[in-house]
Amino acid sequence: MNILINRDGHHMGPFTHDQACHMLAEGKLQAWDLCWQNGSRDWVTLEKIPGVSEKTDALRKQRRAEAIAAAQAVSAGGPAQPHPQFVAGSDNSHTFDPGPVPKSSRNWMRVGVWAGMAVTLITALGVWIFFLNKELLIENIERRADNLTYVQGEEIPHTGLVYKYFDDDSLWETVNYIEGLREGKRTVWHINGNIALQETYQSGHLITAASFNFNSVPSGTYEGGRGKLTLYFNHSGTRNEELEYKGGQISKRTIWDHNGNLIAMIPPKLPPNMATYTGPGSTLPGTTTPVTPPPVAPINAVPPVVTPPTTNTVVAVNPMIPNPDSEGRKKSWTYSMNNRIAARNIRNRIDLIYLGKQYTKVYEDFGWPNEDLGADWVYSGMNIKNISAGGYLSKITFRYRNGTVIKITAEP
Repeated sequence: MNILINRDGHHMGPFTHDQACHMLAEGKLQAWDLCWQNGSRDWVTLEKIPGVSEKTDALRKQRRAEAIAAAQAVSAGGPAQPHPQFVAGSDNSHTFDPGPVPKSSRNWMRVGVWAGMAVTLITALGVWIFFLNKELLIENIERRADNLTYVQGEEIPHTGLVYKYFDDDSLWETVNYIEGLREGKRTVWHINGNIALQETYQSGHLITAASFNFNSVPSGTYEGGRGKLTLYFNHSGTRNEELEYKGGQISKRTIWDHNGNLIAMIPPKLPPNMATYTGPGSTLPGTTTPVTPPPVAPINAVPPVVTPPTTNTVVAVNPMIPNPDSEGRKKSWTYSMNNRIAARNIRNRIDLIYLGKQYTKVYEDFGWPNEDLGADWVYSGMNIKNISAGGYLSKITFRYRNGTVIKITAEP
């Protein structure tokens, strides 16, 4: 009876029964090697072939006895007995044809295990790429009435980094949140890649900050609740705002447009002859009529633009007359109540373009609103297509917090 050995997909033999036993005793074969006997239907391990285990054990015992005897003979000065070695005879000509060899089930099992591991690894990698490693964009978060930041549509305050990018996909801003509050570093970049602003927060409170101009030259610092920071238009690098802090609060805010023209100074800087003005009902130097100052705007409202005086007269406040000929009012816009709807023409999505913008940008494009409700600016007579529900809308409302657009709603 001849035996064919399969080890790791490679055939060895065929061997006779005695040859297989000798090779097993010498360690050249293993008891768990798969083998196939001529005439069998299945592959089995070598140890399961009748008589192999018994004869192998006998051969091993014989070899141990011969080794002991040889060692004793050497120690006694006598000749060592020859150690018989298996030498394949001429009958092992490898001309045996076992016929069709059945496939090894163990090999297929190994292939299945490795394939399963590969599929699991690829699936885990895909989950990490598309879900766990997905960057959250700043436009997809919102600050709610509890002053905590949430991902839109979720009920748990956000923890983790959020990102914002320029149109060329270069990084614009990163902010870290823990349980809805800013924590750690917030960094803003100019479009040329230089850092524009670096802030450090602790439990939502600003601890330190530093601003830099378009060429990385320091332009302001904040620490211990005091300091001055300069903010810039991100695409051009020109000066946009200057913030002065006292006691951890903004005590003065100066705003310029893209061309460097002064738009607002909050609070306004009074000329020298108005320095003694003490309140409503008082008369200003050089005047005979009591002057009532403009009302103080609510905390979330956008303060009115003040025109610097050219003579020793009372500061003139813009009368807030809507301008129907402003570019923003004449333009056709699109709007969606569902921000997840992909917009093919992002240039016309009014609800996305102005979200997060300063009120100066809204004023620059649309002029004064038809209704100034403090924290809300309402514009009427607009041409806005509703791409989520169909039809057209004519009124748009920009809601501000600290001069920044935080919500945009449209209605018929």
